[in-house]
Amino acid sequence: MTTVTRTELRALITSVQGAVRAVEDRGSRETIAALRDALLPMYTRRGEGPHRQAFMDALGEAEVSLRAAAASGTWDLLTDVEQKVSRFWHEPDGATLDHPALMAVTTLTVRFETDDRSIFGAANERAHYAGLDAMRALSSAINGAANGQQLDKAVTEFLAAVRRAIPYMALYDTRQVLVEAARAYGLFPVGMRQPTSPESLWDWSRQIGGAEYVFELVGPGIEGHAFGAVATARFENGLGGGVRYFPLSSIEEWRRIARTVVDRV
Repeated sequence: MTTVTRTELRALITSVQGAVRAVEDRGSRETIAALRDALLPMYTRRGEGPHRQAFMDALGEAEVSLRAAAASGTWDLLTDVEQKVSRFWHEPDGATLDHPALMAVTTLTVRFETDDRSIFGAANERAHYAGLDAMRALSSAINGAANGQQLDKAVTEFLAAVRRAIPYMALYDTRQVLVEAARAYGLFPVGMRQPTSPESLWDWSRQIGGAEYVFELVGPGIEGHAFGAVATARFENGLGGGVRYFPLSSIEEWRRIARTVVDRV
């Protein structure tokens, strides 16, 4: 394998990582299409050796989940909420609990009701609970018991959770493609953040080299860390090492990481 080939693959991995972050920032049919486009050149670089098949399998799984995310009818329900809530903002007087805005929010909220306890079910659950908050805020606004700021915050957080939930599985599969691509080309894998299972005590994980590193955001004051810390442990071949703590320097840093855990992981 030539240095040029590896250099090309590094550039491709960086490009796909950027497209993944764009979907994380604002999921939409457009950002998902851009992510699929970023992955396309990888199909002509199939790798070699024992990791080749794992790479191709991961590519196939990512393509299926990306296609499903882009085709999801939930995007249309999201647009319906945006339009009808906007109409409520402009014509709030005389609104009742059968207002189209509340009906649209309710329909989208019910879409995410789930008993799925897997990694992917967690994103749906977050969207569902955010939808319940939006329903309460909108009902209160209709009854004159909530201000515009409360409603705007609730609806904004709901729609953001929906934009994260729709492509959640596709993002998971795409991040795994990048790890398998590096392995197939003999590069050192440095995976992006991935969610852990709901039963896990850890908040997120990353594949680095041949090991899995798991992370937990520790709250301020716990384990003697005034501003909190990030705890991490390393697992390889089923064996784990000790937990290490990396103290944070401020409450603002802790809040930023906490927001990232919710928004991206």
